[in-house]
Amino acid sequence: MNHIIITKEQVDEIKGNYGMQRNDGTYPAKIEPLQAPDGTFIFPESCLNGFGLESVKSKLESLIKPDNVQEIKELPKMGELCEVGKIYTYNEEDENGYHGLVKCVQTHNRTEHAVSDIPALFSFFRENSDTLEWIPNEKVDVGWKRMYNGVQYEVIQAHMTLETWTPDVTPALWKEIVVVVDIPVWVQPTGAHDAYALGAKVHFPTINDPVYESLIPANVYSPTAYPAGWRLV
Repeated sequence: MNHIIITKEQVDEIKGNYGMQRNDGTYPAKIEPLQAPDGTFIFPESCLNGFGLESVKSKLESLIKPDNVQEIKELPKMGELCEVGKIYTYNEEDENGYHGLVKCVQTHNRTEHAVSDIPALFSFFRENSDTLEWIPNEKVDVGWKRMYNGVQYEVIQAHMTLETWTPDVTPALWKEIVVVVDIPVWVQPTGAHDAYALGAKVHFPTINDPVYESLIPANVYSPTAYPAGWRLV
């Protein structure tokens, strides 16, 4: 599938929900470009004709340049050619949980090694999530969180992770997150007996996410299912 490569500034211009909001608070379409290992972002060329994206089609078309459209393929198999500058999808999740995008930094025939073990040949990027384990050779941005040896850390300086720059020994790059559980995580009520009262506070959707306060009594909806029932604290 062809993807369009854009800058962070261009992402800010097109990122978001599109179409008329449904009764459940969702939208027909959403543009959420993925970050590539070199700091650029990509989104599918098919968005140009996507349902619900008619209002932004002309803007998306204006982003297409002669040199920024690339077919994103799976990483070549062992012995096949990897081309410098090409972005590939990569998944060895069953083995160690690594999956995402890689960029070839040196043309070569694919080896048997995991891309995380050969940083001279690949740079690596995974879609961000607070539950991911720390790995070397990954570009991380300020505010991102990673787990390392059972402890969660937050990035305080954007960098490319290195084997010797683990979070526990690089306080200039990471800070340890200490979680104090005094406000519960939202869980789906099963009836009136465990519905949230007016003024009840919860983390949503996880303990590491923002706190919401219920604006209605007997609240059985989540902040996304019924946004009018909650306010961000």
